[in-house]
Amino acid sequence: MVSFSLRDGLTGQPLSGVTVKEGDTVLGTLDNGGSLGLTKGAHTLTFEKQGYWSVTKTIDVQGDMSVSVEMYPSSAAFKLENFPSDITIPENTIYTLAFTISPVDTSATYNTYLSLSGLSDVLEVRKDGSAISPEGGKYYLGDISSPVQVSIKFKAGAVGQHGFTLTLTSNDAIMSKTYTTTKQVTYTVEPLPFSVQMPSEWQVGENQLRISESSGQSYLITAVLKDSSGNEVWSDSYAFSPYEAHTFQINVPAEGSYTLELQFNGQTAVYDITVNPAITLVTKTLTVQEGGEGTITLHFKNPSSSVQYYTIKVSGGFLPAEINQSISVAPLTEKDVSIAFAVPEDLTYDAYELQVQVLRGDSVVFSDKVAVTIGDSEGFSLFGGASSEGKALYYGLAALIGLGLFVVVLRRR
Repeated sequence: MVSFSLRDGLTGQPLSGVTVKEGDTVLGTLDNGGSLGLTKGAHTLTFEKQGYWSVTKTIDVQGDMSVSVEMYPSSAAFKLENFPSDITIPENTIYTLAFTISPVDTSATYNTYLSLSGLSDVLEVRKDGSAISPEGGKYYLGDISSPVQVSIKFKAGAVGQHGFTLTLTSNDAIMSKTYTTTKQVTYTVEPLPFSVQMPSEWQVGENQLRISESSGQSYLITAVLKDSSGNEVWSDSYAFSPYEAHTFQINVPAEGSYTLELQFNGQTAVYDITVNPAITLVTKTLTVQEGGEGTITLHFKNPSSSVQYYTIKVSGGFLPAEINQSISVAPLTEKDVSIAFAVPEDLTYDAYELQVQVLRGDSVVFSDKVAVTIGDSEGFSLFGGASSEGKALYYGLAALIGLGLFVVVLRRR
């Protein structure tokens, strides 16, 4: 007796009402788990069901046996073979899903595209080892007449159950009919075998990364810091004993975006890191008056556990000499620092640039420019510091007032 497992090739769901033929002879109509009595020897069987592609399978009957048959909907053009049944990924690691797509019928596999829905962190898609660039969110696989290998590399998210939809769309030779092969993919994300304690805020310079082994295993962890172009800027390794903790001293060379990789047991956990500016120029533009004063303000942030010492330098423009000011920023604090300067009288131009630099020791850690506009005098002053036009206006007004008083006195007499 031969029993048959009859399932949908895409969903894995059991099928019923499947007609089994040998040549032109109908042997029976079976549900999943049904059986047929077949004589010993080779039998070429055809399985048919409305809404599905027919499947032909040759079996060699020598006694009781079980045969598995996968049938694909007639709206789909591909079989997904060698597809992993149980996907488990450590959190934040990179996983490559590899499988084979084979045509169910080569007349339906022209102009094939792959699309992924619900999978946001896709790193790479390959066909037969060659990377494919996305086109409007889809990956063009071309005309497929034989089995091809497809791989999808992505980054796992947080611990828990996750899923996405894989869709293959294709056409017949004259582009009159579209076929859609859809596969629901589920995977489980498990905790890493170690805990990771990162800085609350990354900074330029030294940062502490503490890792504690929590699974009772011994293994080597290599920490690698890469810049936004993928270039390695720092790395270190440590061999962990069971339940041992170790602190990596990671040196960040500059502000910007980085990737931290923790490589272990042939896997890689990946973390995105942003190093925000510790120093920002608050006063980007400034309007001052000739003979007046101006003030430039910088904002300092110290996310570290030690005091940071800086020297602020302002130069250029109309300044007769460089301004130097030394400051300190307490641990885990922020503060604004203002630099005042005098504006000379009788300037030649109505706009200048002042160069602002911040040094830590002998190293320049910040540099920017302030655009200074020389504004017109606002009104006039009755005291010193007025412009020549203001003084002339003042004397003219005083003369008029004096003349008016003289006329009043005459009238009283």
